[in-house]
Amino acid sequence: MTRSTKVLSLPTRSDKHDHAHHQLVFGLEGDTAFELVGRSREVRIGHGCLVPCATDHIFSGLGDNRIVVMDLPTESHDRLQQEKIDRLFDRASYFQCPPDLQLLLRSLSRELRHNPADTLLQEACSNTLLCALQRQFDQSPMARPQGRLNLELLDDYIDLHIDRRLPVEELAGLFCLASSQFYARFRDQTGMTPNQYVSERRLQAVRQALMHAPDPIAQLASRFGFCNQSALTRAFRQRFDLSPAQFRRQRNGYAPEDTAKDSE
Repeated sequence: MTRSTKVLSLPTRSDKHDHAHHQLVFGLEGDTAFELVGRSREVRIGHGCLVPCATDHIFSGLGDNRIVVMDLPTESHDRLQQEKIDRLFDRASYFQCPPDLQLLLRSLSRELRHNPADTLLQEACSNTLLCALQRQFDQSPMARPQGRLNLELLDDYIDLHIDRRLPVEELAGLFCLASSQFYARFRDQTGMTPNQYVSERRLQAVRQALMHAPDPIAQLASRFGFCNQSALTRAFRQRFDLSPAQFRRQRNGYAPEDTAKDSE
């Protein structure tokens, strides 16, 4: 068989099968349920599972979900690649992804969704994820993050998904923590709640765009995760004591297309 790497959603109806190839699954969005060799686990953001060939497994989606599935042949002509595959798939197991691996996964999955028929891209993504996961196992297998949260990685993740809602449980999954653990550690470290932090980063991004981009404010609202221009205007005024249009006029001059909702 040829290798394939794809992004898909699991139906809510449970299914059970095995196959003659290895399979690597990464949680991407929402929740899915897997059962491997008698052990059940939810595979969500920050988690994954290794399914060796001929391993019975049961799986289903738990509402809206998205996963990355990599199918791999059991034998490879590349000796080094074969060694990695043999080491990874010596047994069925669940694992956790550190933040840097999750960021890599997000970037690659976006490319896969936009180019689902590109076999060369699938091969490249497969190689990259295999190497990254094997390196993670070699360095600190199954380790939970300790100490301070890496806010640089969090910022990268927020920026990558700044156009949509980012619930606390998703950010917690980035660090393989329960929502309550992440919330407490985050507030202790930053003095802000996760939602306040995300909102501040959105507004600072809008502020930079207003200074450097000519786009209408309605487009900026959509780009930076606000439901409409009015919502952006209210949040921006509350934070900076100016509407976006007023701020832009002070910095860059007058933009007539932004006046319609300047007073909202």
